[in-house]
Amino acid sequence: MKKAILPFLIVLALSVGAAAAAPEYHTVAKGDTLYGLARHYDVTVAEFMEFNPGLIPEDLRIGAKLLIPVETLWSYHVVQPGDNSRSLAKQYKVPEDLLLQANGLTAEKLTAGEMIRIPMHFYLGQSQEPVTHTVEIGDTLYEIALKYKVTLAQLVQWNHLQDPNAIMAGQVLIVG
Repeated sequence: MKKAILPFLIVLALSVGAAAAAPEYHTVAKGDTLYGLARHYDVTVAEFMEFNPGLIPEDLRIGAKLLIPVETLWSYHVVQPGDNSRSLAKQYKVPEDLLLQANGLTAEKLTAGEMIRIPMHFYLGQSQEPVTHTVEIGDTLYEIALKYKVTLAQLVQWNHLQDPNAIMAGQVLIVG
């Protein structure tokens, strides 16, 4: 029985990661109403309220950033001694502020033994740190693009290159 559960959990974790989306926000503008925003984003007012605790529908403030609701995907974690919100956010690759918000917490300290919700619908995927390459003598931008499976246009854009033919040994390029 235990052997059958592990493959299921792996498939579930992979499917959750594939379906998740980075959080998106709407900045409240003059004339916005919660009802109008819900219609615009094809969600309910209740979903907007759930994703934005403390939101008062009659008091939308211009310039406020509202989390746009997405399909919710939760995972659960039993807090172990030494766990904190920062370590769990890093472990599950979700934004720490949204992990705290999902559990109604204001501090990063957690109590061992409690079960918390992990907002997997905001899975961030791979590390947000860019992958870099240090140019060596003889490297060309084309070869670097092939090596890292990116386009020349991406390399030019990511590195703000004025002349793609003028890379130099020792130069550090963002490649992913």
